[in-house]
Amino acid sequence: MAIEFSPVVAAHEKRIGDAFSARSVDLGALGDATSPVLVLDHFRIDAPVFGPHPHAGFSAVSYVLEDSLGALRSRDTLGNDIVMGPGGIVWSQAGKGMMHEEVPEVTGRELRGFQIFVNLSSRNKFLEPRVFSLDAGEVPEWRSGGGDRVRVAVGSFEGVASPLVPVEPFSLLDAEVRREIPLGLPPSHRTLVYVLSGTVRVRAGRADTDLGPGQALGISGTGGRAMLECVRTARVLVLSGADIREPVVANGPFIMNDPSQIEAAFARFRAGKMGRLAPLSGS
Repeated sequence: MAIEFSPVVAAHEKRIGDAFSARSVDLGALGDATSPVLVLDHFRIDAPVFGPHPHAGFSAVSYVLEDSLGALRSRDTLGNDIVMGPGGIVWSQAGKGMMHEEVPEVTGRELRGFQIFVNLSSRNKFLEPRVFSLDAGEVPEWRSGGGDRVRVAVGSFEGVASPLVPVEPFSLLDAEVRREIPLGLPPSHRTLVYVLSGTVRVRAGRADTDLGPGQALGISGTGGRAMLECVRTARVLVLSGADIREPVVANGPFIMNDPSQIEAAFARFRAGKMGRLAPLSGS
Protein backbone atom coordinates (compact mmCIF):
# COMPACT_ATOMS: atom_id res chain seq x y z
CA MET A 1 0.00 0.00 0.00
CA ALA A 2 1.41 3.40 -0.96
CA ILE A 3 2.19 5.90 1.76
CA GLU A 4 -0.41 8.67 1.93
CA PHE A 5 -0.49 12.01 3.74
CA SER A 6 -3.64 13.54 5.17
CA PRO A 7 -4.34 17.26 4.76
CA VAL A 8 -2.39 19.44 7.19
CA VAL A 9 -4.56 20.65 10.08
CA ALA A 10 -3.81 23.57 12.41
CA ALA A 11 -4.74 23.11 16.06
CA HIS A 12 -7.40 25.47 17.39
CA GLU A 13 -7.33 27.23 20.73
CA LYS A 14 -9.73 26.23 23.48
CA ARG A 15 -9.97 27.71 26.96
CA ILE A 16 -11.74 26.99 30.23
CA GLY A 17 -11.65 30.11 32.36
CA ASP A 18 -8.23 31.56 33.09
CA ALA A 19 -6.66 28.33 34.35
CA PHE A 20 -6.76 26.06 31.28
CA SER A 21 -5.90 26.54 27.63
CA ALA A 22 -4.99 24.07 24.90
CA ARG A 23 -4.07 23.76 21.27
CA SER A 24 -6.58 21.09 20.29
CA VAL A 25 -6.17 19.15 17.04
CA ASP A 26 -9.38 18.50 15.09
CA LEU A 27 -8.64 14.85 14.37
CA GLY A 28 -11.91 14.49 12.46
CA ALA A 29 -10.43 16.75 9.78
CA LEU A 30 -7.62 14.22 9.31
CA GLY A 31 -10.06 11.37 8.66
CA ASP A 32 -9.08 7.79 9.46
CA ALA A 33 -5.38 8.65 9.31
CA THR A 34 -5.23 9.21 13.09
CA SER A 35 -6.71 5.91 14.32
CA PRO A 36 -6.41 4.86 17.16
CA VAL A 37 -5.80 8.41 18.50
CA LEU A 38 -9.12 10.12 19.21
CA VAL A 39 -8.08 13.25 21.17
CA LEU A 40 -4.87 15.29 21.07
CA ASP A 41 -4.68 18.40 23.27
CA HIS A 42 -1.45 20.36 23.83
CA PHE A 43 -2.39 22.01 27.13
CA ARG A 44 -1.35 24.53 29.76
CA ILE A 45 -3.04 24.52 33.16
CA ASP A 46 -2.17 26.18 36.47
CA ALA A 47 -5.11 25.34 38.76
CA PRO A 48 -7.59 22.47 39.24
CA VAL A 49 -10.29 22.59 36.54
CA PHE A 50 -11.59 19.05 36.14
CA GLY A 51 -12.93 17.18 39.18
CA PRO A 52 -12.98 13.38 39.54
CA HIS A 53 -14.50 11.79 36.42
CA PRO A 54 -14.88 8.34 34.85
CA HIS A 55 -13.42 6.81 31.70
CA ALA A 56 -14.14 3.53 29.92
CA GLY A 57 -13.30 1.92 26.59
CA PHE A 58 -9.99 3.70 25.90
CA SER A 59 -6.72 4.88 27.47
CA ALA A 60 -6.32 8.43 28.79
CA VAL A 61 -2.68 9.48 28.49
CA SER A 62 -1.03 12.47 30.15
CA TYR A 63 2.50 13.32 29.00
CA VAL A 64 4.25 16.13 30.88
CA LEU A 65 6.61 18.16 28.73
CA GLU A 66 10.23 18.58 29.82
CA ASP A 67 9.85 22.38 29.90
CA SER A 68 6.79 22.24 32.17
CA LEU A 69 7.17 24.51 35.20
CA GLY A 70 4.96 22.27 37.32
CA ALA A 71 4.21 18.62 37.97
CA LEU A 72 1.04 16.57 37.47
CA ARG A 73 -0.84 14.90 40.33
CA SER A 74 -2.86 11.90 39.12
CA ARG A 75 -5.23 9.98 41.43
CA ASP A 76 -7.57 7.11 40.61
CA THR A 77 -9.89 4.50 42.06
CA LEU A 78 -7.22 1.81 41.71
CA GLY A 79 -5.44 3.41 44.65
CA ASN A 80 -2.77 5.31 42.73
CA ASP A 81 -1.73 8.82 43.79
CA ILE A 82 1.12 9.76 41.45
CA VAL A 83 3.09 12.99 41.28
CA MET A 84 4.63 13.14 37.81
CA GLY A 85 7.26 15.76 37.09
CA PRO A 86 8.44 17.22 33.76
CA GLY A 87 9.25 14.54 31.19
CA GLY A 88 7.07 11.85 32.76
CA ILE A 89 3.98 10.02 31.56
CA VAL A 90 0.82 8.52 33.11
CA TRP A 91 -1.11 6.01 30.96
CA SER A 92 -4.58 5.19 32.35
CA GLN A 93 -5.86 2.12 30.49
CA ALA A 94 -9.48 2.48 31.55
CA GLY A 95 -10.88 -0.77 30.11
CA LYS A 96 -14.31 -1.44 31.58
CA GLY A 97 -14.15 1.70 33.70
CA MET A 98 -12.34 3.69 36.37
CA MET A 99 -12.44 7.12 37.99
CA HIS A 100 -9.51 9.51 38.07
CA GLU A 101 -8.57 13.11 38.71
CA GLU A 102 -5.53 14.96 37.34
CA VAL A 103 -4.49 18.41 38.55
CA PRO A 104 -1.36 20.56 38.77
CA GLU A 105 0.58 19.46 41.84
CA VAL A 106 0.96 23.09 42.91
CA THR A 107 -1.73 25.64 42.08
CA GLY A 108 -0.23 28.61 40.26
CA ARG A 109 2.71 26.66 38.82
CA GLU A 110 1.97 26.07 35.15
CA LEU A 111 1.72 22.45 34.03
CA ARG A 112 2.43 21.90 30.31
CA GLY A 113 1.83 18.70 28.45
CA PHE A 114 -0.40 16.58 26.25
CA GLN A 115 -3.71 14.88 26.92
CA ILE A 116 -4.19 12.00 24.49
CA PHE A 117 -7.11 9.56 24.16
CA VAL A 118 -6.10 6.24 22.61
CA ASN A 119 -8.92 3.95 21.53
CA LEU A 120 -9.05 0.31 22.61
CA SER A 121 -10.23 -2.38 20.22
CA SER A 122 -13.43 -4.25 21.06
CA ARG A 123 -11.54 -7.23 22.49
CA ASN A 124 -9.95 -5.00 25.15
CA LYS A 125 -12.68 -2.48 26.00
CA PHE A 126 -13.80 -4.54 29.00
CA LEU A 127 -10.44 -5.41 30.53
CA GLU A 128 -9.81 -4.64 34.19
CA PRO A 129 -8.40 -1.09 34.33
CA ARG A 130 -4.65 -0.56 34.79
CA VAL A 131 -2.43 2.48 35.20
CA PHE A 132 1.17 2.67 33.95
CA SER A 133 3.64 5.48 34.62
CA LEU A 134 7.24 6.45 33.96
CA ASP A 135 9.25 9.20 35.61
CA ALA A 136 11.43 11.31 33.32
CA GLY A 137 14.55 9.34 34.19
CA GLU A 138 12.85 6.08 33.20
CA VAL A 139 12.06 7.26 29.66
CA PRO A 140 14.82 5.95 27.35
CA GLU A 141 16.37 8.13 24.66
CA TRP A 142 17.87 7.69 21.21
CA ARG A 143 20.44 10.18 19.92
CA SER A 144 22.09 10.66 16.55
CA GLY A 145 25.54 11.94 15.77
CA GLY A 146 23.92 15.05 14.28
CA GLY A 147 22.24 16.12 17.52
CA ASP A 148 18.79 14.63 16.94
CA ARG A 149 17.12 13.23 20.06
CA VAL A 150 14.05 11.02 20.55
CA ARG A 151 12.48 10.30 23.93
CA VAL A 152 10.74 6.92 23.65
CA ALA A 153 7.91 7.29 26.17
CA VAL A 154 5.93 4.34 24.75
CA GLY A 155 6.83 1.77 22.12
CA SER A 156 10.21 1.53 20.41
CA PHE A 157 12.43 3.50 18.06
CA GLU A 158 15.62 2.42 16.28
CA GLY A 159 16.28 -0.36 18.79
CA VAL A 160 15.40 1.70 21.89
CA ALA A 161 12.33 0.35 23.75
CA SER A 162 10.21 1.90 26.48
CA PRO A 163 9.38 -0.18 29.57
CA LEU A 164 5.80 1.15 29.40
CA VAL A 165 3.87 -1.51 27.46
CA PRO A 166 0.09 -1.00 27.05
CA VAL A 167 -2.20 -3.85 26.01
CA GLU A 168 -2.16 -2.81 22.33
CA PRO A 169 0.90 -1.73 20.32
CA PHE A 170 1.52 2.00 20.41
CA SER A 171 4.41 4.46 20.14
CA LEU A 172 4.70 7.91 21.70
CA LEU A 173 7.89 9.66 20.63
CA ASP A 174 9.02 13.13 21.69
CA ALA A 175 11.56 14.17 19.06
CA GLU A 176 14.00 17.05 18.78
CA VAL A 177 14.85 17.33 15.08
CA ARG A 178 18.13 19.05 14.27
CA ARG A 179 18.98 17.17 11.08
CA GLU A 180 16.70 14.25 10.25
CA ILE A 181 14.90 11.40 11.98
CA PRO A 182 13.52 8.25 10.27
CA LEU A 183 10.01 7.03 11.03
CA GLY A 184 9.26 3.37 10.46
CA LEU A 185 5.72 2.67 9.25
CA PRO A 186 4.63 -0.73 10.63
CA PRO A 187 1.99 -2.72 8.74
CA SER A 188 -1.61 -1.71 9.58
CA HIS A 189 -0.48 1.23 11.73
CA ARG A 190 -1.37 4.90 11.42
CA THR A 191 1.01 7.70 12.41
CA LEU A 192 0.22 11.22 13.62
CA VAL A 193 2.85 13.96 13.58
CA TYR A 194 2.34 17.17 15.61
CA VAL A 195 4.82 20.07 15.76
CA LEU A 196 5.30 21.93 19.04
CA SER A 197 7.95 24.35 17.80
CA GLY A 198 10.17 24.97 14.79
CA THR A 199 9.52 23.66 11.29
CA VAL A 200 9.88 20.11 10.03
CA ARG A 201 9.57 18.63 6.55
CA VAL A 202 7.83 15.24 6.42
CA ARG A 203 9.02 13.26 3.40
CA ALA A 204 7.99 9.85 2.07
CA GLY A 205 8.91 8.87 -1.46
CA ARG A 206 8.14 11.82 -3.72
CA ALA A 207 5.68 13.38 -1.27
CA ASP A 208 6.76 16.03 1.22
CA THR A 209 4.96 18.49 3.46
CA ASP A 210 6.25 21.22 5.77
CA LEU A 211 4.71 21.56 9.25
CA GLY A 212 5.04 24.49 11.63
CA PRO A 213 4.02 25.04 15.27
CA GLY A 214 0.54 23.76 16.09
CA GLN A 215 0.16 21.84 12.84
CA ALA A 216 -0.57 18.11 12.49
CA LEU A 217 -0.38 15.51 9.73
CA GLY A 218 -1.63 11.93 9.50
CA ILE A 219 0.35 9.25 7.65
CA SER A 220 -1.20 6.02 6.44
CA GLY A 221 0.09 3.15 4.37
CA THR A 222 3.20 1.02 4.66
CA GLY A 223 6.18 0.20 2.55
CA GLY A 224 9.20 1.82 4.09
CA ARG A 225 9.94 4.92 6.09
CA ALA A 226 8.99 8.54 6.28
CA MET A 227 11.64 11.10 7.22
CA LEU A 228 11.39 14.10 9.50
CA GLU A 229 13.82 16.69 8.11
CA CYS A 230 14.80 19.84 9.94
CA VAL A 231 13.86 23.15 8.31
CA ARG A 232 14.20 25.06 11.60
CA THR A 233 15.14 23.13 14.76
CA ALA A 234 11.88 21.45 15.71
CA ARG A 235 10.19 19.69 18.61
CA VAL A 236 7.77 17.08 17.33
CA LEU A 237 5.35 14.60 18.92
CA VAL A 238 4.88 11.37 16.96
CA LEU A 239 2.03 8.98 17.80
CA SER A 240 1.61 5.62 16.08
CA GLY A 241 -0.75 2.72 16.69
CA ALA A 242 -2.56 -0.12 15.03
CA ASP A 243 -5.52 1.06 12.96
CA ILE A 244 -8.78 0.00 14.66
CA ARG A 245 -11.31 -0.60 11.93
CA GLU A 246 -14.38 -0.73 14.17
CA PRO A 247 -17.34 1.58 14.85
CA VAL A 248 -16.62 4.38 17.32
CA VAL A 249 -19.43 5.69 19.54
CA ALA A 250 -18.35 8.36 22.02
CA ASN A 251 -20.49 9.95 24.71
CA GLY A 252 -18.85 12.13 27.33
CA PRO A 253 -16.17 10.08 29.12
CA PHE A 254 -16.90 6.77 27.38
CA ILE A 255 -15.79 5.43 23.98
CA MET A 256 -17.42 2.22 22.80
CA ASN A 257 -18.54 0.38 19.66
CA ASP A 258 -22.32 0.84 19.94
CA PRO A 259 -24.91 2.85 21.93
CA SER A 260 -25.87 -0.10 24.14
CA GLN A 261 -22.28 -0.29 25.44
CA ILE A 262 -22.40 3.43 26.24
CA GLU A 263 -25.62 2.95 28.20
CA ALA A 264 -24.08 0.02 30.06
CA ALA A 265 -21.01 2.12 30.93
CA PHE A 266 -23.20 4.88 32.38
CA ALA A 267 -25.10 2.24 34.37
CA ARG A 268 -21.84 0.85 35.81
CA PHE A 269 -20.74 4.36 36.71
CA ARG A 270 -24.02 5.25 38.44
CA ALA A 271 -23.91 1.97 40.37
CA GLY A 272 -20.44 2.80 41.69
CA LYS A 273 -18.76 -0.06 39.84
CA MET A 274 -16.04 2.30 38.58
CA GLY A 275 -15.26 3.26 42.17
CA ARG A 276 -15.72 6.45 44.16
CA LEU A 277 -13.16 9.25 44.28
CA ALA A 278 -13.61 12.27 46.52
CA PRO A 279 -12.33 15.51 45.00
CA LEU A 280 -9.20 17.12 46.37
CA SER A 281 -9.73 20.20 48.46
CA GLY A 282 -10.02 23.09 46.02
CA SER A 283 -10.81 20.86 43.00
